[in-house]
Amino acid sequence: MKFISIAIKDFKELIRDQRGLFMILGFPLFFMLVFGFAFGGMGQENEPHLLAVVNYDQGAIFPLTNEEVNFGNNFTEVLQDSKYEDSDVNLFNVTVTTEFEADRLIKSREVDAAIIIPEDFSQSMVQLINSNLNQQNIMVIPEGTTNSSNNFTSVIIKGDTSFSNFGVSQAILVGTLQQFQEETVSAISETISPSTAPSAESITTSVESVPGTESFSMFDFLAPGMMVFAILLLATTVAAALSREVETGTLARLKMSRMRSFDLLFGGLIPWSLVAAAQIVILLVVAIIMGFKWQGGLNSLILAIFIAVIGGIASVALGMIIAAFAKNDRQAANLGTLVTVPVSFLSGAFFALPPVVIGDFLGQQVQIYDLLPWTHTLTALRAVLTFGEGLNDITYSLGWMIVLTLILFVIGVGIFSRTRLSAEN
Repeated sequence: MKFISIAIKDFKELIRDQRGLFMILGFPLFFMLVFGFAFGGMGQENEPHLLAVVNYDQGAIFPLTNEEVNFGNNFTEVLQDSKYEDSDVNLFNVTVTTEFEADRLIKSREVDAAIIIPEDFSQSMVQLINSNLNQQNIMVIPEGTTNSSNNFTSVIIKGDTSFSNFGVSQAILVGTLQQFQEETVSAISETISPSTAPSAESITTSVESVPGTESFSMFDFLAPGMMVFAILLLATTVAAALSREVETGTLARLKMSRMRSFDLLFGGLIPWSLVAAAQIVILLVVAIIMGFKWQGGLNSLILAIFIAVIGGIASVALGMIIAAFAKNDRQAANLGTLVTVPVSFLSGAFFALPPVVIGDFLGQQVQIYDLLPWTHTLTALRAVLTFGEGLNDITYSLGWMIVLTLILFVIGVGIFSRTRLSAEN
């Protein structure tokens, strides 16, 4: 019965290693929660389609009442209130925004599509109503005061045409717009003539791709995420290296000199930053070989290296925090994996998570994920490498990256110095 003694011994060792046990039980749990949050709909059978609405409609004077109407606002409200059939789940999760912000949301796949309502949308709706009544020989608007009936405006549905969610959203939007026109024209026409038949004319839609996505593939979207994942893995390596130096007494001997903790740790940034820069170059070359459509040329590469260095510094800071709570290098490596992999998912490295807006800053929505510097690292890398954008286009992301990285570095130095480099240690 010696196997019972062995089993009891191993069980006690497993219980004593609480951090290892937490990793075994918590790691799969986290993956289940993240994938459930991203794809499971939190128990809902239907999922709202993420939609950005850009409303340029200037309104029009409605001749029946001589009052100003804005059918663009009405259509936006319809999009916000539309629900799945026999369900209380909204058909769309609507974000009313600017066209510039809509393009950014499309590129980061924070929305499935954007619909752009033109400035003459209300005028075309009034014209459509008048055209329908004229078919019944009912004159509401004097002839010559509106455009020709064959000159209706067009609503633009904009997005990444290679994204499967865009195709689904586009089809639903076309149907919703058609239904809005029919119901609006029918409701107004019936107040004048109950026998009015529906018009064969309508406001049309046109599809427009966001520049840079015409020949977009899933790999073009994922490649920058892989780069961010590689940068994040630096935290695991740094944590293991620092823990090893603590164990061997290297840092303690350096601490006995006049060198400060900040100098010790800040000096370590230089080699790790170079590693982050090298990672970007190597991964970009491999990605291009595998079919990645690199945009922007040499300027984008220089920007990408600069972005990677900042992201690498953030990862070094995270490594310091991890090393502060690890007893040895093996535990640091395990704990580092437990932290960096979830953070990479939360940063959107592999797929965009559902929006969780916590506020607005400088006219842009701030989500809970934006509190991680690597979220902005990903946004900036994708902007310069996939879409070929310049420094002016990533200023917002760079600003967030620098501020959050500085905060994280100060926290990392403080915690590591207090727990590993204090006099009593």
